Amino acid sequence: MTGLLPGRLVVDLPNWVGDLVMALPTVHRLVGGNAGGSTIVHSRRSARRLLADLFPAVEVVVSPRRASPATAAWRLRRRGGRFALGVTLRNAARSKLLLLLVARHRLGSASNGGRLLLSASYAVDRGRHQVFDWDPLLADLGLPAVDADWRAALSKQLLGEGRRCLEDAGLGGQRLVGLAPTAAWGASKQWPGASFGELARELARYRLQPIVLIGPGEEEVAEEVARTAGGALPVLGAATDIAGLAAIMAHLGALVSNDSGPMHLSAAVGTPVVALFGPTDPRRTAPLGPGHTVLSPGLECAPCLERVCPLVHNACLRGLEVEEVTRAVVGVLG
Repeated sequence: MTGLLPGRLVVDLPNWVGDLVMALPTVHRLVGGNAGGSTIVHSRRSARRLLADLFPAVEVVVSPRRASPATAAWRLRRRGGRFALGVTLRNAARSKLLLLLVARHRLGSASNGGRLLLSASYAVDRGRHQVFDWDPLLADLGLPAVDADWRAALSKQLLGEGRRCLEDAGLGGQRLVGLAPTAAWGASKQWPGASFGELARELARYRLQPIVLIGPGEEEVAEEVARTAGGALPVLGAATDIAGLAAIMAHLGALVSNDSGPMHLSAAVGTPVVALFGPTDPRRTAPLGPGHTVLSPGLECAPCLERVCPLVHNACLRGLEVEEVTRAVVGVLG
């Protein structure tokens, strides 16, 4: 497959925030390898600003999350017709159908129709961290494997936006600890909101300022956290996109998070994470980089990778004690 770059390249990115962030080191390699060509990345609307900030030489084309392959293909073909090379960093069948409609040479995972619809497909090695899933694809293109130490270097403008957001909330100067109490994948991944509230109380005793970070529609969870904490807590994130959330996280001392998109976003901007793992596998999706701490109850049934506990006990994360998480935060902050 060497010789396809530089050229007209389209890169189709995952919808889930965590998967998208873990794909960014691969995007970095592809964009660098296509210097002298033209690159379009195809993504969800909420990721547009972050991608444009990190890869200013690249055009970002967005489609609605549930857009059909034909609709997404129409948006891409309007940018100059068929692409010489298409790469999908999603495992979904519709991503492979999209490439069939827009690119002559098509690369992606072997699952969900990949062997039939793509020019070359690659089995995912689930014994390694997910960030390395696309190393065989990069090797086929003659590019280096991903850099596990890659970090998202946000622009000064975006960092300033995050700082102003915190200042507008009256949060200048304190040692800030973010609390990310949600996880879109399923209830089994979530440490109880009441536990996050108790944690907020404990952190205040260390003269740390907890702030709750949520996405659109997650206000109810934030209310539960504040109610248990015994008072109002700053709540940020619901009114911004992924870039704005990353800019806020870049100014935090640490983040406490379930295995979720915010966890990976925080690690990508270099903010230490105390990551809470229940039914998922930290070998595959732990935050990458130095300074992070992974906590798990260590149940024999984990990782089961189930959205809802099949044993009904929902003990995946309930067994994590607030005191243990507090110690981990204090340790991460040094």
